[in-house]
Amino acid sequence: MSTVDTIQDAVMVEMLRGQFAPGSWVRQDQLAKRLGVSKIPVREALQRLAAIGLLRFEPNRGVVVPTLSVAEAAENYALRSAIEPVLLAQAMPNLSIVDLAEAELALTRSDLSLTEANWAFHHALYRTSRWDRGLAMTQVLHAAVAPYVLLYTEGLGGAQNSSDEHLAMLDACRNRHVDQAVNLLAQHLDGAAAALHHYLLHRDSDS
Repeated sequence: MSTVDTIQDAVMVEMLRGQFAPGSWVRQDQLAKRLGVSKIPVREALQRLAAIGLLRFEPNRGVVVPTLSVAEAAENYALRSAIEPVLLAQAMPNLSIVDLAEAELALTRSDLSLTEANWAFHHALYRTSRWDRGLAMTQVLHAAVAPYVLLYTEGLGGAQNSSDEHLAMLDACRNRHVDQAVNLLAQHLDGAAAALHHYLLHRDSDS
């Protein structure tokens, strides 16, 4: 991997952990110092992340994390709903006991942030699809929705619903009920998207 690739992956992991607050500025010099690299590859890595919509360059100001919005939530969850059920259906015939155990473990690991655990759970169920492009796209989407996942689970009280839905999906996967697992995943994504849409729409209308 090149230095730029390494930096891009490091920032992506931090975004998956929910470490970048919406509307916050990403200071290139601070990031370079923290990662022990020069600012040139940092800028290139951030430009790559901006090209896929995870960050935004503001002229004469720097790099900012997009704020939460109805439009962003709608796009991200529509794309997740289009891609992830297909990945799950493709992966299910190949899921092993290890994959299922890792998905279950992700729900209880204390060393992972909530959003990191969410990605670990879904990735464990999708990775045997062997659709590398789809998995890469899904990782980007999970990095993009990390702040929305935090808002839904912690701000809007969706934590228990999310936990119950994850366990139901896992049970369907264990029993090789493909249609049921895919439907549960679709409902899981649609429920979060609807709650976020309602909240963000009213927030914006009240401001």
